[in-house]
Amino acid sequence: MGESARTLLLLAGRLDAQGEIDSMRAFLDRLGRLGVSANLLYVSAGEGTSADERFIECPRLNQRWQLGLAVRRLRLGDPSRRPELLHILHSTMSGAGLAIAEHWGLPYIQTVDEFLGGRDRLRLSRRWCRRLVAVSQELANDLEVNFGVPASLLSVASPGISAPEPVAPPAAKRLTPVPVIGTAGPLVSASGFATFLNAARRVLDAGIDAEFVIAGKGEDEVDLRRRADRLRITDRVTFASQSLEGFRFWSVLDIFCFTSLVPTVGLSLARAMAAGVPSIVSEVVGLRALIDHDVSGLFVPPDNSTALAETILALLNDPERAQRLGQRGRELVLRDFQPDDEARDLEGIYQAVLALDEDEITQPVSIPIR
Repeated sequence: MGESARTLLLLAGRLDAQGEIDSMRAFLDRLGRLGVSANLLYVSAGEGTSADERFIECPRLNQRWQLGLAVRRLRLGDPSRRPELLHILHSTMSGAGLAIAEHWGLPYIQTVDEFLGGRDRLRLSRRWCRRLVAVSQELANDLEVNFGVPASLLSVASPGISAPEPVAPPAAKRLTPVPVIGTAGPLVSASGFATFLNAARRVLDAGIDAEFVIAGKGEDEVDLRRRADRLRITDRVTFASQSLEGFRFWSVLDIFCFTSLVPTVGLSLARAMAAGVPSIVSEVVGLRALIDHDVSGLFVPPDNSTALAETILALLNDPERAQRLGQRGRELVLRDFQPDDEARDLEGIYQAVLALDEDEITQPVSIPIR
């Protein structure tokens, strides 16, 4: 980043998923090789605290009534720990990031990792916010066209997706030919998991002996369990913690269903594709960078359990097609979501932001955001 650069502070939330601490450590290492010295401030970790001294755990950042105290106790006034730039990695941490920036006088950039909802808002510091980083070009275009974000305030950095070994064909990974169909994400209505459960019922009614997995947590879990009970499929549906959404999760799946009802960048879809899992995807805004229909995956209309069930059955009856879709999807992610490319893109953004003169700084407006 240059000789004048000091420490960069990255702000994350909970590191819940399997291998997420290792993934963040590798990310810090990649930045380090590019000359960026970075520490990671995070709320907590599902797999335990990292022994890496670059990791700073601060659970109080996630507690609104203790946020001010937590920010004041960060000891960023110590010259050896004071960063030159703050990078808020997730939209959910925007409130904590704003408090840190304003209390410690830190310029910051904010990653926008999902499409905007009409009622959602993100408060940006007019004094300290330097850039919004969209995780896809389609998202950046949406921010500019539909929400009036100045182009000069926007950059794009596609997330780096670590690719595990591709999943094996069904016959190679289990003794009994019982397919496993899964989905993952927050348990909220917008994720479309009710559609997934309705499709599961239709697949079973077609005489297919299958198992279904939903990995996630959220406010709709009770309602989804009740729906599974009403559909009489509770013995075929497993609700798993979102922390299981890691390499081991993908390895048990034969098909991944991404059932979002709203525009999305589809990060869990990208992870499934990286593992080579053939994927069926709701045709919503934001996923064209990932899915070329019948090449890297299959589109179905959103909120259509009949179409979803028919497509699941079609893939189960054509394993060669399923394997081809999984392979092509994996190739796309390996090409377009390289972790090294993400680090280089971000390093370039850091350089550009830190090189800004005061009269070049674009003052952000209040922007609705998730």
